[in-house]
Amino acid sequence: MSGSAENPPKRAKPATAKDLEAKLDSLRADMDEIMKALAGKAEDEVADVKASISGAKDDLLDDLQEALKEIRKQAGSAEKVIETSTREHPLQSLLLAFGLGFLISVLLRR
Repeated sequence: MSGSAENPPKRAKPATAKDLEAKLDSLRADMDEIMKALAGKAEDEVADVKASISGAKDDLLDDLQEALKEIRKQAGSAEKVIETSTREHPLQSLLLAFGLGFLISVLLRR
């Protein structure tokens, strides 16, 4: 039987201040290592996100440049159509321009 009068249970020694300080220093060192590991992992994650954003940015820029080329092409075609139409029907073009100007001025006065 443990704990009998003949063999009393062994008690743990009370921790001294020196023991507690040593454990606290060990705990601080462990926490520092954990924080360094977490910081390294966070830096890696940030680098990965930056790389993916950079790739997406480049793709978007390419798409925008292609869209701008297409818009310029269509604007050039529209300009040619308007120029041809204006040369073929100068009076109608003048009346249309006057009507649009009048309409815009009425809308802007409101």
